[in-house]
Amino acid sequence: MTFYVVPVIEGQTEVGCVERILHRVWAELLAAPVRLQVLPPSRGHRSALANDGHPELAEKVDEAQTKIVRQQRRDPAGRGLVLILLDADEDCPASLAPELIARGQIARPDADISCVLAKRELENWFKAAASSLAGINNLPAVLPIPADPEVGSGDDWLSRQMRTTRRNLAYKKKTDAPVFAAKMDLALCRQNSPSFDKLCRDLEAHVTPPRSAG
Repeated sequence: MTFYVVPVIEGQTEVGCVERILHRVWAELLAAPVRLQVLPPSRGHRSALANDGHPELAEKVDEAQTKIVRQQRRDPAGRGLVLILLDADEDCPASLAPELIARGQIARPDADISCVLAKRELENWFKAAASSLAGINNLPAVLPIPADPEVGSGDDWLSRQMRTTRRNLAYKKKTDAPVFAAKMDLALCRQNSPSFDKLCRDLEAHVTPPRSAG
């Protein structure tokens, strides 16, 4: 059996590293007994996706579920998940995530939908595993984890750390994020980031196939 995931995402960081993060969590943290296939993401604009009056979330969820249904025609035993994965920015994840799921289910009642909002942005997951990234891609050789990794901008924090090794450096989403996603200690990140733990728990809930009614 194959478990198909289609991420609904917003930005360059997610495009570059979401597939790698999902596969690593699935294999390393969950040791899932079924195969995971991450299908091409459906990408939109964060402001539109989060806007209750804008149709973009419904469109992207519909697009994502259509990809899953297409796979299930060839693989009837396969299961699927539409994973809305956005930065929380200034919004409260506990309030916004259920709202996005509800709107997505109106668009596609047949979809299994999960929503994870990285607080405040996905780069804060790298902060939560900072010590495991020491010395990688121009980060300093000693890199303590901040007291509260989910506070503030991970982008800015990473750039500040790089500038301690070379003054004109800055964090680059397209090139640095995929490397950090491949190298970070996932268990450490889960321990220090409640929003990353939410991602792990949402995937974990799908590891065991549901029992049939009989």
